Amino acid sequence: MRSNFHKLILLAACVCAFRLTADAAELKRADVMADPVWLLHVDCDALRTNTIGQFFLSEMDKPEAKAKLASFQTTFGFDLRNQVHGYTLYGSSLTPTDGVLIVYADFDADRLVTLAQGADEYQSSAHNQHTIHSWIDANMNRKSGIGHRVYAAFEGKRVILGQRENRVTEALDVIDGTSPSLDGGSTFPSLGLPGNGHFIEAAARKMDSTNLAPSAAILKLSKSVQVVAGEQDNQFQGTLTLAANSDDAANQIFSIAQGLVTVMKLQSNNQDVGKLANAVTLTQNGSEILGKLTLPADDLVAMLQSAAQRMAAARAAHAAQAAQQ
Repeated sequence: MRSNFHKLILLAACVCAFRLTADAAELKRADVMADPVWLLHVDCDALRTNTIGQFFLSEMDKPEAKAKLASFQTTFGFDLRNQVHGYTLYGSSLTPTDGVLIVYADFDADRLVTLAQGADEYQSSAHNQHTIHSWIDANMNRKSGIGHRVYAAFEGKRVILGQRENRVTEALDVIDGTSPSLDGGSTFPSLGLPGNGHFIEAAARKMDSTNLAPSAAILKLSKSVQVVAGEQDNQFQGTLTLAANSDDAANQIFSIAQGLVTVMKLQSNNQDVGKLANAVTLTQNGSEILGKLTLPADDLVAMLQSAAQRMAAARAAHAAQAAQQ
């Protein structure tokens, strides 16, 4: 399938809101390195069981999306609507190429290996009992036209992907139990707790030691940030927890956050923005700031539908303009 292989595997992770099941693909702390700098986990199985997941299901039932899903299944041999359970991304630094992606899915490993072998400049290497496959994916850097090598391994019902071979080998060692994992460490201790009902969990730390853009001044004042989201009793609940470098830094961040919420409330031309702002509560406890967003899941779905309609209208307008030129 050449260079589209990596792109479509990522698509499998990103459009995972399809499977209707009571099971959940919670974060597997034993699959993640002991001290990641950042982490993102999406529990696709949990997402599909709630109101928001149902919205994504309906979006994917539209003709254009169904055609893409059918094309994917024909090529890769598994159905995105019922065979992708979740994915986890993590990294040892904020450098993008240090990241590792683990996709949890029901797939035919032999078929994926055959597809990888048909990709541009395919190579393979051995690591313990594992085989690491790699190829050049030109789609990863369209601006320069220079492709990047992608590394992948298939372990059980996991696809492990990375842009550096050593990151993939390190991930395999963690999964094999020969390297320490998040399960036995103290990093991000509140993530991956059984039964927490979150379909999104994310966290990052060491932001004050990285070269962030000036627009990310809030993060530069922070030691760590954590975001979780879930749905319970038809209520969407999202929580952001930010640990500042000091009480003074927390005071600055809290003031900035309050100002942003106030500005959102004044957006009279967009009622959805105002509704979101009214659903936000901010609290500060010393150097820690807590932001919560709680609103009916039906309201959030209505906002997503409005956003989708605006995007569709903008695409149609752009296409019409292009046709006239």
